[in-house]
This record gives sequence, structure tokens and C-alpha cells, in this order.
Amino acid sequence: MEIHGALVASPGMGHAVPILELGKHLLNHHGFDRVTVFLVTDDVPRSKSLIGKTLTEEEDPKFVIRFIQLDVSGQDLTGSLLTKLAEMMRKAIPQIKSVVMELEPKPSVFVVDLLGTEALIVAKELEIMKKHVLVTTSAWFLALTVYMASLDEGTLFKHLSSNGALLIPGCTPVKFDRVQDPSGYVRELAESQRIGLEVVTADGVFVNTCHSLEPVTIRSFLDHKNLGLVMKGVPVYPVGPLVRPAEPDLKHEVLDWLDLQAKESVVYVSFGSGGSLTAEQTMELAYGLELSGFRFVWVVRPPAEDDPSASMFDKATNQTEPLDFLPEGFLDRTKDVGLVVKTWAPQEEILAHEATGGFVSHCGWNSVLESIVNGVPMIAWPLYSEQKMNAWLVSEELKIAARVDVGNGIVKKEEIVEVVKRVMDEEEGKEMRENVMELKKKTAEEAVKNLSTPQAAYFTQN
Repeated sequence: MEIHGALVASPGMGHAVPILELGKHLLNHHGFDRVTVFLVTDDVPRSKSLIGKTLTEEEDPKFVIRFIQLDVSGQDLTGSLLTKLAEMMRKAIPQIKSVVMELEPKPSVFVVDLLGTEALIVAKELEIMKKHVLVTTSAWFLALTVYMASLDEGTLFKHLSSNGALLIPGCTPVKFDRVQDPSGYVRELAESQRIGLEVVTADGVFVNTCHSLEPVTIRSFLDHKNLGLVMKGVPVYPVGPLVRPAEPDLKHEVLDWLDLQAKESVVYVSFGSGGSLTAEQTMELAYGLELSGFRFVWVVRPPAEDDPSASMFDKATNQTEPLDFLPEGFLDRTKDVGLVVKTWAPQEEILAHEATGGFVSHCGWNSVLESIVNGVPMIAWPLYSEQKMNAWLVSEELKIAARVDVGNGIVKKEEIVEVVKRVMDEEEGKEMRENVMELKKKTAEEAVKNLSTPQAAYFTQN
């Protein structure tokens, strides 16, 4: 029987890239005969430009990428990022079903990401043999999601309102006062619980992580007395790191500039495709970078006052807008040591460049993995969603990052100087650099192991 996989990604680069990379692995290494990837978006041109030429112009007819265009005009996109994306995916389900019905041959495998679990109904209605979930973030966040869904409402609200710790069976507790925003979880509770309940209706769950990053959590999922019990027998497989490899011959002005810099002398600053800072915070960051004395590449976006994920839904490219929200004279004063780039830069290639010595990151899981596979220590600066959990993981458990204190509102320039120095200074950052290089080696070994695993059998076995 020909194995045809239909993979669906919810809006955002953090979901699209792992789904695309999983599709490539299934086709090239795991016995799939054909893969069709559907990317849900409200802006096809912007999505194509963000994904990049190497992913949108595949020549292999067995690997097809299609975009599902959503019309969100007149739609209320207020609220948290989770509720926005969940509503978008909910509206996309009829289109997803329609395009999947058209596929020839009929898919035997259907995969959605964690925010698309509501679309698992499509596989059931179309009688697709196997349905799976790809978790594009950490196993720890999956653990939080499914365990919260297993609790009764009274117990859950007690944890959320206490600022204490949620004791997840067999893995690190989630301390809401330090790791997550409890008020945010209350607002998102209905969607979070729905997702957690739907995950355990799948035939299998794949997580973009690996044993060297989350050994305790993965062991708990494999233990039928701990999270294995919560999963109700649904198997969980670590399949990461699924990241786009850097193009060795890519031409870009940032890479040309990096070619002129000393090894590990540059700090790269980017808050992902969706991250935004306030005007005041943008000013403080600019002053902090300038005062640090280190060379930098900063991917900058216009400020947003009320929504740290505003850039995800901002269709403006910002390429021609003036940078008048930066401090007066900043660009002139830093022209010999820094490079400011509007909106987008080739992140994978920047992190792979030998001149890059540190990464100021919002700690989206894609960015975390990209930093690790390239051996670059981080300054962890979480903005929204599960990024606080990721920041805690890389700073406190893996010890490959210095974490800024975002709990007091604005991060001041003095703290920015301090954390940049902790990572970039040869002596202060030595332990973090050694730790991340060791993780780079281990994750590379696990990636090779994953390629040799008969993954198609996981998807198609009865």
C-alpha cells in the first residue's frame, strides 16, 4: 500500500517549520511514498516569505506544500495568542476537510500540530487509517497540557490561584509564579483543557524534543504509572530536533557583515516572527546593547504596547518604515559595532556562523532548538505563551542561558548589559558555552538515531 501523509500546521513559523521538516524526514528516511503539507495562514505572501525559498519551492512532486488561506476580516482577534490561533484553526476545519478529500491517493496518515487537534475529526470523518499529533514545543509543555486536562476543575483552579507548584507525575513541577502566568492560564483554560483531552484521542504523539534535552519528562511519558497513565496508552515519541538546516551558500547582507567579525564576538538579537516589545522596552534594549560594548545583529520591529505577540498578526513588512522609535543617534553611534535589520534575517544561517557568540531570544521552542544545534548560548527573554517554561528549562536545568527578569515589567538597560556580559564574556560565559557544545553533540547523535528509526511503522501499525 502506498503511504501518503497529510500534515497540517497551524499559523506561525513555530508550527510550520517542524511540520515541514517532519514531512521531509518521513518521505526521505521512513518509507513514506508521498507527503502533502497544508499550512494554515491569514496571509499567504507573508507566510511564503517567512518560510523561505528552500521550503516553498520544492521540486519533488512527492512533497507538496499547499496554503490554506483564511479570511479573518471582521474576526475578533483579541485575547491571548492561544485563543486567537485556536479560533483560526477552528474556522479552517471545513477547508482542511475539503482539500484533504481531494488528495490522490487518499492519505493513510493524518498529522496535526498541538493547536490543530480539533482537526483530528477530519481524519475520523474521512476514515483515514491513522491520526497523530506533532507537538512543536517541549515535552514539558505537553505534560502540563495533558495533566491539566486530567484534573477536575476545582483542583485545577486551586493550583492556578495559589501561585504554588503543579506537581506533574514523574517530572519537574510547574511553579506558576516563576514559570508561567497563572492569570493567562485561567483565560485560556477552556482551550487548554480541550487540547489536552483531544491529544489522547490520537493514535500517537510525536514531540520535537530528544532525551538529552528532557530525559526526566520523556521517561515519565514512557512510564505507565506516571504520565503514561495520563496519556491513556497513547504512545509518545521524541523525534527532535526538527529544525531547518542552514544553507551553506546563502547570500545575505547580514552574513556578509558577520564574515568581517571575529569568532564568537557577535550577539544576535531576535524575538521570533511574532514577538514585539513596547516602545519603552525597545529603547532600553537599544541602550543596553550599546552600553554592553559587544558587537550585535538586531532584528528589530516596530513597538507594540499591549500585545507581545503582535508581530504574528501584523501584515506590514516594516521594510520601508523609518526606525524613529530607536534612541536618537543610536544608529550613528553603533554603526561600527552593530547591524540593525528590519523585520527578518536568516536566523538559521546567523546562528550557524562562527562569528555568533550569543543569542538574545524570546525562547520560542524553534529558536531554542536552533540555538542548541548550532552550539550558541542564549540570553533568555520570554514574551508569551510557554516561553517562560522554555526560558526556565534552558537557564536552570540545561544551564545554557542567562535569563532576564521579566517579572517586574520593563527590563532595564543595566540588567541587559549584565546578562549579555554573562554570556559573551570569555570567562563568565565559559560554562554555558561548554554545556551548549555538549548538547550540540548529543542532539546531533540523537538526530541521526531518529533518522534510522523505522518511524513509518509508528504511523501505520495497527
